[in-house]
Amino acid sequence: MRYVIGICLVAGFLVWDVAYNDGRYIESGVMELKRLTAMVGA
Repeated sequence: MRYVIGICLVAGFLVWDVAYNDGRYIESGVMELKRLTAMVGA
């Protein structure tokens, strides 16, 4: 049951971000992941 709640929370955040912020938080998160992987060397 907790997995369903977690998935709903993540999906709700993604919908909110795209609807109200034009995906700003998703984009910055992806850029941060790319930066971290480049720093690690993967």
